[in-house]
Amino acid sequence: MEVLNAILFALIALFILVTVHEFGHYWVARRCGVHVERFSIGFGKPFLRFTWDNTEFALAPIPLGGYVKMYGEQASSDDGSEADADVPEEKKQYSFSHKTVYQRMAIVVAGPLANFILAVLVYWMVFMGGTVGFAPMVKMVEQGSIAASSGIPVGEFEPPHRVISVDGESTGTWSEVFQQFFKRIGETGNLELELADAAGNSQLYQLPIQRWQGDTDSPQFIQSLGLVPWSPELEPVFASISSGSPAQSAGLQAGDRVVQVDSQLISSWAQLRDYVSARPGETLDLRIQREQRTLQLQLTPELVETEQGPVGRIGVAAGSAEWPKQYRNEINYGPIGAFTEGASQTWATSSLILDSLGKLISGQVSTKSLGGPISIAQYAGSSADAGWQSFLMFLAGLSVMLGVVNLLPIPVLDGGHLLFYLVEWAKGSPLSEQIQAFAVRAGMLVLVSVMILALYNDFGRL
Repeated sequence: MEVLNAILFALIALFILVTVHEFGHYWVARRCGVHVERFSIGFGKPFLRFTWDNTEFALAPIPLGGYVKMYGEQASSDDGSEADADVPEEKKQYSFSHKTVYQRMAIVVAGPLANFILAVLVYWMVFMGGTVGFAPMVKMVEQGSIAASSGIPVGEFEPPHRVISVDGESTGTWSEVFQQFFKRIGETGNLELELADAAGNSQLYQLPIQRWQGDTDSPQFIQSLGLVPWSPELEPVFASISSGSPAQSAGLQAGDRVVQVDSQLISSWAQLRDYVSARPGETLDLRIQREQRTLQLQLTPELVETEQGPVGRIGVAAGSAEWPKQYRNEINYGPIGAFTEGASQTWATSSLILDSLGKLISGQVSTKSLGGPISIAQYAGSSADAGWQSFLMFLAGLSVMLGVVNLLPIPVLDGGHLLFYLVEWAKGSPLSEQIQAFAVRAGMLVLVSVMILALYNDFGRL
């Protein structure tokens, strides 16, 4: 069911993003007087099509993109090079290839631009609904960690300390902390962290990092620094029971509260988790509270192999805990404020993606971080499970990524075509067909190689 859920929401996201992207090309092309022959979502033989305003709209079975076929576009010749389509004189006014270089540039840019506009609007919708962030509170610093080496006191903070800023940027929520951390992936130097105690006394620390988290596909920012974040203690109550799990076999139900395991009284979820994890394959005696009744049950945690060794799992999930009001950061925007914040978030996300691509090319970040359609589906499913705001944030981020990637100066992509037109504008004539054909083949090789690597990483994660 989780797999089907992930696939469904991934398809929904891709359908929206591809439709918006291609509509950008379509709308500007029509404004420039170009006749659009086909508007297709997906590749392959269409299974659904209709004609409107002299354009065929189609839905095809391979959901990896789409295209807008314009009259007079360059058509591939038999030898793989590109040549101008044969356009009669009386129809040149409707031909893409016979439009001015400025019009062709506008048509090409319109697709990625539509994705950026969509991102701004989606972020605007999310921010209009209000956002809730949680204060970045640190519970303790681990011995021998990067944080400890910077001079931050080792041990547990009571009450917890607050992260005031990262690299000079104010951080009011964990989301803002992670955004700053993400900028430093793969870098070497000092990470500047400002902490404040309960009295408001703050101190600046320099945390030494070495190609920080650049060789992993799953960055663990907090753990790698040796910081333990504070969060409200979860109660030992089951929010859900996995189908076919030891917990279900034992007769446990959602809403059950664990009072005691064997002779150990249980007061928190962490205590229950640690006790069960340390006893794979052992039969445990549970005393639980179910509504007004107290029940005695037995269950045996199944053995699961992890990087840390074998652990016990029973197939249950905890509920959410209520955060204290002073640690909740609730922000409500008006229409203008939400739009401004949406535009700012779109710009920040674009910058972050470009920075990450640069680090990927330079080798600061491992190619293991690349993800393909399987990763996208997983993120789509998990974001949808977390609620509509989470899914919309995922959709907006993916839309920004589609816009940025399509503007890269790689032939085959919109950015590659834009590069050709910029050269044509600068020199007063198009590049030769031979040069364009070679560039297109090289661009295709790059894209296919990246796609294969991303799929390899996807299957490796599975």
